[in-house]
Amino acid sequence: MLKAVLFDLGGTLIHYDSEEADLIKLEKRSLAALYRHLVANSQMALPEATFLMAVGSRVEAEWQATIASARGGSIETPIKATLADLGLSLTPTEWQVARQVFYAPVHQAATPRQGARQTLQVLSERGVALGLLSNTFWAADVHDADLAHFGLLDFLPIRLYSCDIGRSKPHPEAFEIALTALGVEPNETVYVGDRLETDVEPARRLGLWGVLISVPFRN
Repeated sequence: MLKAVLFDLGGTLIHYDSEEADLIKLEKRSLAALYRHLVANSQMALPEATFLMAVGSRVEAEWQATIASARGGSIETPIKATLADLGLSLTPTEWQVARQVFYAPVHQAATPRQGARQTLQVLSERGVALGLLSNTFWAADVHDADLAHFGLLDFLPIRLYSCDIGRSKPHPEAFEIALTALGVEPNETVYVGDRLETDVEPARRLGLWGVLISVPFRN
């Protein structure tokens, strides 16, 4: 008997990339926005290309490490580390402003999947428990804000992001954490995602029902 549906986030409920720009280009826009902010506040004297190379290489290394170990990670960690290496120490207030600038392009790029809200509403009305399990290198509050903006947040009381739970898909522990949070068994649960290797196949190996959803602009 179906008791719960778990959803992936990016590419499933919300699109952050498109035909015009992928996630790498979006990351570059965010880092460029951060650079301009630091320069405008007299906190950065390096040439933009030097700054972007320093931060970008460290971000990429951290991302590859999280993939290799299937652990959670946050893009903010290598950004802060690089700023520290460059001799820039931001106060907590300054960092909060800077991260808002950094994440602004992410919010601007976000678009909801057509029919996502209606689907969640129907499932909720039928008594199906709903949750979200997502690999994300961006902070949870950023994604929560986008979900709220598109009217999806309240349908997803269980939201688990790899940057918070310390595990990322396809590691089975990520799915097990989600099942425990929902209080359901694998054979009572459907996982809906847009990637076969990290979403559907590992879910099926654990006994969940896996549903692969297509992304219109991805081949």
